[in-house]
Amino acid sequence: MKNYFVVHALGNTADDYWYRYIERVVKESGYDCFVPTMPPIEKMSYQSWAKEFDRYKSYINEDSVFIGHSSGSIFIVKYLMENKLKIQKFIGIVSFNECNKNSPHPDWEEINKTFFVKNLSDFAHFAKERICFYSPTDIYDFGILDKFATEIDAEKQIIQEAGHFTAATGYDKEFKEIVKFL
Repeated sequence: MKNYFVVHALGNTADDYWYRYIERVVKESGYDCFVPTMPPIEKMSYQSWAKEFDRYKSYINEDSVFIGHSSGSIFIVKYLMENKLKIQKFIGIVSFNECNKNSPHPDWEEINKTFFVKNLSDFAHFAKERICFYSPTDIYDFGILDKFATEIDAEKQIIQEAGHFTAATGYDKEFKEIVKFL
């Protein structure tokens, strides 16, 4: 049965930015949508997030759609690959699999390392459809974001002036560009 999962970025909760907007759009279409709040930065690691997300594992199926924002994207990739779970669609928003050398938060980059995978191109076997949204004005190097999308053979949706798809660039309550891909 088709369902949706939205996994937020590092330092966020399920109530930040456009996450509840996606949930509302999906539920209005008659589908279940899970938007968990993952462990906060001070407790964040791949293992802590995986332990929390295990509560939803029984709902994941080959019709599931996953939407991940920033660190949430690479978490999804690693989680699905480690658990050998196949899904219908992956939508990554500013997805990366390497550290941003120009990060304003180098300590966050150390946390992100626990999410990275060695065989990123293998993810194409776990998600039938793959779409990546990113912007040349993001805090992450555009080349890192583009490399991620290329490695997973994703359809690229490059949005000018969208930054990191947060409130600073108008993505505080809605994310209208994503709706046609849900």
